[in-house]
Amino acid sequence: MSNLQLAAVFTDHMVLCRKKNVRVFGTAADSAEVTLSIAGQTVKTLARKGRFEAALAPMPAGGPYTLTVTDGDTTLTFADVMIGDVYFAGGQSNMEWPLEQAEVGPELVKTLDEPMIRYINFPHNAWLDDSALAEERKMRWKPLKPSECGDISAVACHFALELQPELNVPVGIIGCYWGGTSVACWLSEAALKQTTAGVKLLDEYADRIKNKSDAQFDAEIKAYDGEYQAWWKRVQALQKDDPGIPWSEINEKAGACPWPQPEGRKSAYRPAGLAETMLKRAAPYTLTGFLYYQGEEDTKHPPLYRPLLMTLIAFWRDLFLDTALPFLNVQLPMFIAKGEEDVRNWPPIRRAQEQVYADMRNTGLAVLIDCGEFDNIHPKDKKTVGHRLYLQALKVVYGRDVQADSPRALSVRLEGDALLVALSEPVRITGEAALFELAGEDGEFRPALCEIEGQELRVFAEAVPAPTAVRYAWVNYGEVHVFGLSGLPLAPFALEL
Repeated sequence: MSNLQLAAVFTDHMVLCRKKNVRVFGTAADSAEVTLSIAGQTVKTLARKGRFEAALAPMPAGGPYTLTVTDGDTTLTFADVMIGDVYFAGGQSNMEWPLEQAEVGPELVKTLDEPMIRYINFPHNAWLDDSALAEERKMRWKPLKPSECGDISAVACHFALELQPELNVPVGIIGCYWGGTSVACWLSEAALKQTTAGVKLLDEYADRIKNKSDAQFDAEIKAYDGEYQAWWKRVQALQKDDPGIPWSEINEKAGACPWPQPEGRKSAYRPAGLAETMLKRAAPYTLTGFLYYQGEEDTKHPPLYRPLLMTLIAFWRDLFLDTALPFLNVQLPMFIAKGEEDVRNWPPIRRAQEQVYADMRNTGLAVLIDCGEFDNIHPKDKKTVGHRLYLQALKVVYGRDVQADSPRALSVRLEGDALLVALSEPVRITGEAALFELAGEDGEFRPALCEIEGQELRVFAEAVPAPTAVRYAWVNYGEVHVFGLSGLPLAPFALEL
């Protein structure tokens, strides 16, 4: 009896990766010979232990093609298949945020007709039972069509809208994300155990849920879902009455979003959970690169983030069988909630993201320190994010000579009562040069002034006559005024003599 089936990520309208061996995988009867044909080539492979994986030879961009897969008894046919570039978009809610809810999104959704851009969204599956697997089977690749693309990631959509015409090849987006998730959710247990940070998070979570049964968790999550849906209806009603209503006003009238969710063995937010129930379900689909926007949830424990992010990049690359896959990351923008004290727990996450970018090859970092919204952790401007990821892709993935990086602080030296910060490129100041701080031997940072001297910044403060350290934009939320000549913001930094 045939049980031939491709992994759920393969459907009509899919985009397969150009210029690489394309892996096609699924299930079949033990020892069955599986034959695959597309674009004039045919390959055969044998199924082992109920699974098969075949590699198609590299193909140039093009299409549409038909992919056929047969074991002699059953033949599967996939229509309108394109060959192009494929990006895996992952992270938490700001990557997940749909186009229909983003700035200019509703208008775009009505008019977008871009058949060379396709996407597929993995369903939210926190626990792999029969119903979850059935839900996974419902997902489909979709070309961008008017009034049918509201659920695409707004960030990934804006990225693709710039990239596709520049390259003139099909672009595919695999969306695999979940709002509110820690980096630890997207790592396997084995990968987490490679770091002391991962072991700490695993142990702490296990301790918190050790006395909670699955039945108790199921009851708690059902009650939570009811509370969340009631809140979301209030939000939608406010937005319907006033489409431009700011989130600060929504928060006042609808109340704060119910958070956090209950914890339990089957929670989506458990360490190592979604790596199994979502991420691995896409692997090892052949990719061009990763788009990643995450870190907000890990402001609870900033010192753990750097090793976990480095581990995630290595783990994802291994999972998709390409140790050199480009990883394009988004640095956290500005954010603070109304009435919240700025405890400066976002800057260490931004620094960790910067350090990982500097330490790991084939990575890019879209700096967003000039972006963000007061009292809204989901800023509606996703076009800027997509654009800066696009610039990173041109540089990192395609080797273009473009200005993709923000100006960065390179070194610091003492001159009299000021610190001079050498920069990677010239900058300009629009308005007042705020958010600079100096510290002396006491280690206490105080506001400082800044002047441009060539390709250096002279930072000084009367209250700190003998400075030993300087930092910039070391706040959760603030307004920046220093930009490179290209318009990209000066990246946040902290330097010591």
